[in-house]
Amino acid sequence: MKSTLLKSNIVLSARALVNFLKRDSGSCLVFFLVGLTLRGIPELLVPFYPVGYETITYYAPPMTTFTGRSVVDVFVEFFRSGPLFYVLVWFISNVTGAHAFIILKAVGPLLYGGLLVSFFVFLKRGLKLDWKMAFVATLVLSFQVAALRESWDRFRTVLGLIFLFATLTTLRIDSKYRWWLVSVLGVLTAISREYVALVLFVTILGFAILEKKDRIASLIALGSAFLVFAVTVPRLLGLEGNYVPEGQYSSLSYLWQVQDAFVIFAACYLALLPFVVKGWRRDRLLLSMVGLIFIGSFSVLSPWFAAFGYQRWLMLLVFPFSVYTVWGFERFQLFTGHRIRFLLVILLSFMTIGAGYSTGAFSYVGLMTNSYVAINLVQSSISWDQIEDVKTVLGWLEKNVEFNSSILAEERFYGWTLIYFDRAYNDVKIIPYGPAALPTPALKTALKDGFSQIYLIWYSEQTLNDFEVVYSQNAISVFQYAPKVA
Repeated sequence: MKSTLLKSNIVLSARALVNFLKRDSGSCLVFFLVGLTLRGIPELLVPFYPVGYETITYYAPPMTTFTGRSVVDVFVEFFRSGPLFYVLVWFISNVTGAHAFIILKAVGPLLYGGLLVSFFVFLKRGLKLDWKMAFVATLVLSFQVAALRESWDRFRTVLGLIFLFATLTTLRIDSKYRWWLVSVLGVLTAISREYVALVLFVTILGFAILEKKDRIASLIALGSAFLVFAVTVPRLLGLEGNYVPEGQYSSLSYLWQVQDAFVIFAACYLALLPFVVKGWRRDRLLLSMVGLIFIGSFSVLSPWFAAFGYQRWLMLLVFPFSVYTVWGFERFQLFTGHRIRFLLVILLSFMTIGAGYSTGAFSYVGLMTNSYVAINLVQSSISWDQIEDVKTVLGWLEKNVEFNSSILAEERFYGWTLIYFDRAYNDVKIIPYGPAALPTPALKTALKDGFSQIYLIWYSEQTLNDFEVVYSQNAISVFQYAPKVA
């Protein structure tokens, strides 16, 4: 009797849960909490510093200067770099008085939860998928390495994607205010991240052309957003006459970057690819989006006509691929009969891999050497056990570097230098250079500018031509430029 009652209660609870999830509000709440949890766990595992590479390199340093500055000043300074995110964190910083690290630790999880909600609503109302398909597609996306890596430190991109999917959803709703909303949301996308705005323009205009309607209305609605975008487009496109890297942000060779693009693609999408191929269809809303993202991802194959940032475009493939994957599930008939057990195994596998990647418990990514996909989310630009060493080294430089000297800082050390070295850009110039690159271009810049005292922050076990160690703290050392005379 008790066993029967227990089974009955389990069945009733399961039905209540399904009924709750079938409501849009229920699914949105669940996915927000999933995103908050997956992205929040790494922040809890590292209590004092925010995780992420760009978090420390590009977000934290300017945020430490926001108190007392005007919002106009911040907007103008970052107008070419996605100003909306900086304005939002400026507001939070000035209202709460919280440290930049605390704000960034909270913002990452909140943005990822918001992205999953925006994507689910887009699938339901933009692509008109039924609840089952939309729910499974969003679940697949939630645990993908590419999506989690994007949430790790590319906050401007995630914010732009939230507005991108909101705009595309608005495009498909029946409302007299539709085009006004598309216009406003388009502008918000454009001031969040410029290359995400380009995806929006191409997707909407491609959809209007394929649908053979609303072409003029689409152009008018996107006019304001395109004007904002046009100001930053030279920086975005940056089409290289020669993609063999040169300059202080260069890294390795052209052939290495081609290999890197394919390794990133394999690391992120190899498991999805059979379902993506099976589920491929000429959807009018996704077709132009996928085409543009593929061009951005693999134009690196041509050294004379390559789009800016192939690694960023590659991450965006996860969104249409998640949709094609669920269509693949449908064509494999995994939603029906006994095959649903295979679907559950597949979903559980994706969830296990994503959870391991998020928490740092395990990850296959480190087996596929690449430049831009972190091994897991529990890390920053440098190892956690090296942060105190870097701070000690910067303290030594603070006291011992002469006036009008320069410090060469590889990108992974650059943000820490700006945060913990008070003399940065006051009487000491900081010259950054690209990750995994030699400091040679940055050194040439320092010599050209006439600095006689040139220092470099680097790992203690490394040796560099014409540099000698002047101070060490465990794994990190200060090197000083001392050319050997023949």
